Amino acid sequence: MALRIRRIKKAFGFDETKTQKYVLVPDRATVVTFEHLCDQVVQVSSINRGMVQSTLYGLVQSMKTFIQQGHSVQVAGFGTFIPSFNAKSSLVEKDVNVDAIRKVKLRFIPSAELRQLLDNMEFEFDVVESTDDSKTSSGGGEEERPGEL
Repeated sequence: MALRIRRIKKAFGFDETKTQKYVLVPDRATVVTFEHLCDQVVQVSSINRGMVQSTLYGLVQSMKTFIQQGHSVQVAGFGTFIPSFNAKSSLVEKDVNVDAIRKVKLRFIPSAELRQLLDNMEFEFDVVESTDDSKTSSGGGEEERPGEL
């Protein structure tokens, strides 16, 4: 199965000229809900749905406890969750305190198995859902076929 991608035209915020450029983006499907995830785990593991839900809820609650204590949490085959934050710096020592924290975040580092999956990811170019500025009045451009860039 391949990840569908498409071409869009957008202006980037860091480009002072606001020039629009073409860029590839994933053609994302809908979000997999917790219920659908549980159903899939039931199918691949043969464990009943109640046990799957309880286990996943327990995993999340346990992760929250450890993360609040400042621990990184490693889930085998999945990856590592690392609590982190951005904070303002100062030349004055007393100004560097809890109030200097701007944004709290959770970093995720995928497992080697997931990184390998990403490294070997196949892509399918969606011509239909992509921009096609060549379809202007000239009409003489070459047509792309699915799977070609």
